[in-house]
Amino acid sequence: MNRVVFIFLSILLIVFPLTIENFENENINYLELVKNITTELIHTVVKAQVKNPDEISLTNDQAALLKIKLDELEVADLEFQNNLIKSYENSIIQINKEVNKKLAIYKYREFVNEFGGIKGIYLNSYDFLNSEKMSSIKTIIDETVVNTLVIDVKTDHGHLMYDSNVQESYEVNIERVKFNKASLVELKTNHNLYLIGRVVAFQDPLFAKTYEESSVFNSITNSIFSKNGQYFLDPSDQKSRNYVLNIAIEACHLGFDEIQFDYIRYPDAVNNHLVYEEESNFENRTRNINSFLYEATKILHGEGCLVSADIFGYVLQSESDNGIGQHLETIVKSVDFISPMVYPSHYSNGSFGYKYPNKHPYEVVTAALSDGLYRGTKVEQLRPYLQGFWHTSEDVRLNIKAAEDKGLDWIIWNNSSVYDANYFTKIES
Repeated sequence: MNRVVFIFLSILLIVFPLTIENFENENINYLELVKNITTELIHTVVKAQVKNPDEISLTNDQAALLKIKLDELEVADLEFQNNLIKSYENSIIQINKEVNKKLAIYKYREFVNEFGGIKGIYLNSYDFLNSEKMSSIKTIIDETVVNTLVIDVKTDHGHLMYDSNVQESYEVNIERVKFNKASLVELKTNHNLYLIGRVVAFQDPLFAKTYEESSVFNSITNSIFSKNGQYFLDPSDQKSRNYVLNIAIEACHLGFDEIQFDYIRYPDAVNNHLVYEEESNFENRTRNINSFLYEATKILHGEGCLVSADIFGYVLQSESDNGIGQHLETIVKSVDFISPMVYPSHYSNGSFGYKYPNKHPYEVVTAALSDGLYRGTKVEQLRPYLQGFWHTSEDVRLNIKAAEDKGLDWIIWNNSSVYDANYFTKIES
């Protein structure tokens, strides 16, 4: 029996991923195929094991060992069959997850090969039902090189932009429904898009105020910590982690190709008066951030989505975590892609040798990305957020040129989702 199951699983794991393209081309539902093969194999194995063991070719030693083990079980045939089926079903679930992961990677590679990489813009999902704004966005997509949209699933305000079944969505007024699976698939299909679902992770005013025990606590004010209207969840708190992860899983099921975690960090504040479930030090911070991302990536791969993380631009230069848990060499191992926010306006005066960095977009973005690549980040993993605000069209194009000159994909950020088609006009050297 073990040999039969092992051979079958080996065939699935080796042959299946290699034939995904054929199944896609022939419109064959691979999950249905797995189900059918599973049923046939269970019948074969159960029949061979229970009714006619001679049908399985075993060595004398294997047969003797099998008899001993069966004698030790001393259970009814029905129970044996049920255990066998349950064990095999668990194996099939794992196989399906592996197939989903390989299919997600395959589709991503096909997309970037066909369209020359990821060239994205951010869409504030509060505008998803704004016909005027969406018309402008669709024009940008259809008439320029833009082929990717980043859309909020869970916003900076803690709102969920879809109809959620996560338990907390019933306990807190957090839904602001703007889209569903059908509307996302329609948008994606009609415009040949790669869709990224943005999930704001550990900054959430609504959740923090409702579940104060899961929030960062301020020992000076004797209340939950807030800064400029932002409220942070404790990244070491399991309830917070589960909540964010469950939302990400639902987002994947909505039809997004990739889930992107933003605010995947500790508060950027002097933290000697902030209280966490675990002491705030480099080891704990980086472990909590990376363990969450690693777990999320593993689970979301099994659901068919790739995973990325937004990080501060200065993470590419800093060898510490700067108190927020974002450390370049460790975070790149936890996700498929990282998106450092290398906005020239966000660097302090004098950065990279420029008195006013915002006046030197090409040079600043080039220098920042060069540091990340120098430290070992792979080109295919580094997909920066570029500045689409406080800039002229020429400045935005220089941001893009800096990324593309490094062979990198890119996403333009504008919080109001206001873009000019001239941003995407090719710049000559």
